Parts: sequence; C-alpha cells; structure tokens
Amino acid sequence: TEQAAALEAAGVDLFLLETTMTMAEARAAVLACKSVSAKPVWVTFTCDENGRTPSGTDVLAALIVMQGMGVTAFGLNCVDPAVAEEQLARLHLYTDLPLIAEPSAGLPDLASGKPDYPDNADAFARRTPQWAAAGVRIFGGCCGTAPAHIAALGRAMATVDFSAFPPVEKDPDVIPCASEKEARFITPDVDVGETIQCTDHLMEDILEAEEERPVGALKIEVLDTDDLEIFAREQYAVRDALCLWSDVPELLEGALRAYQGRAFYDGTAELEPEFLARMSEKYGLILL
Repeated sequence: TEQAAALEAAGVDLFLLETTMTMAEARAAVLACKSVSAKPVWVTFTCDENGRTPSGTDVLAALIVMQGMGVTAFGLNCVDPAVAEEQLARLHLYTDLPLIAEPSAGLPDLASGKPDYPDNADAFARRTPQWAAAGVRIFGGCCGTAPAHIAALGRAMATVDFSAFPPVEKDPDVIPCASEKEARFITPDVDVGETIQCTDHLMEDILEAEEERPVGALKIEVLDTDDLEIFAREQYAVRDALCLWSDVPELLEGALRAYQGRAFYDGTAELEPEFLARMSEKYGLILL
C-alpha cells in the first residue's frame, strides 16, 4: 500500500503488477492499489509450459480471482512465446478482459555464460495474429526483447483487424470459482454438502470432504475470531469451490481477505445487500 500510494501521488497512469508468482502477492497488490487509487490495475503472471506458476497455481485460477477483484487486464509475462500463445488461448475462453502477452524472446541458451535469446524482432512479432485471436489486446516484451522487438510488434498489430474477432460465448449457468491453485466451476444449484466447522481438525475435515465425499463444493462457517484464525491458517488446503458462511460481517470479510481463492456465498445468512455488494466488488465474492 505504501508503494502504491507513492506511485499514485507521483501521477502514474496505471498500475502493472508484473511477473507475479503467487496468488497471495497478487491479491495483496491489487487490494493495495485499489485502496489508494481508481486507476486501472493490470496483472501478469509467469508460468511453465503447463500453465502453472512456480508456486503451483494454475493461471486460469489466477485469472478467475483477479477478474473477480476487478483488474482491468490480465496476462502472462516472462514466458516462452509458444507457452504464452497456448495458455492465453485457454484463458480467453473464460474472460472478456483484455489479455496481455508480454513474453520473452524465446528460451535463452546459457552455453556462453550469458543468456542468448533465439527470437529476433521479426520472429518475435510473427505470433501477433495468433495472440490477437486469443484475446490479446495489450502486447509487449520481457527478457531478451529490445526496442526493435517492440517496433516489430507495433507493425504487426497495425495489420490485424481486431474487430473481426467475435466475443467468446459463455454458458450463463456455469460460474467460475477458484481455490488458491485450482480453477473450479459451479452452477447456481451447487450442492455444498455438510457444513464444515473451524475446529483444530479443519485441515483433516477439508481433505476428507474433498477426497471421500466430493459434492462439487465445500461450505465452511466462521462464527467467531477463533474460527477466523483457524480458517486463515488452514485455508491453503482447499482445492474445490468454497462457500464461505458467516452471519457477522467483520468475520466474513476477514475470511475473504485470508482466502487466496474466489469464494461464493449461498445467501442463507441475514447480511445487508450493501455489505455483500462491497465484498463482491473488493474480493470477488460470488453471490448466488
């Protein structure tokens, strides 16, 4: 927040949270930027060829969480161009956000003792039409790129008719959720199973619910500050879609702040609509 406030005071046009590797750092940075500014917030993660960050998060889960928190663009940087193309094409199916492609100039050869990147400017820019078809609207370069690479991107972009790409059709009954590491999809009538209480056995209860009696989602209730402390400590065990429940606004917000995914709320507590709307805007809480 201190850094974001300094940048806001200096007059930046937008915030770019780049080379993000964990959901926790991304969420903290988005909350920080939005607490001090109404400027656009862009987020880019880095990932391997399987779409996983170094901490194991699927970038689709990251997209779902970041989109819920109100970022204005999402993408990948510091990746091989082929990986960027494959993963952005996958992400495009689940979002209307403008996507960002900011790859490196290929994977470096370190045989000489310093990185030697294989893609010259023209080779780097040749993927521009495919990136555009995959929803990319913001183009850039990371490691190994130089002004010539960016100039080549600009020339390639000028040849693309972005209006020719149709919007992605989505099923309105399929709702994207996410844990810290996994993307999950629910429907409005999702079965949350038996409510899980925040005891000292919360991690074991989460694992049992997910492994032995899977119903598509979990429901965890937070009733007091001790529950909140336990949930914050053990929430990393959640992999399925999560319904968070509390009838105390401060506790529900505390749980949403601690949870490193995108949760939903089933509407069974008597909470004010205005409060729930704020939780949806700030943390991406899905209201069923």
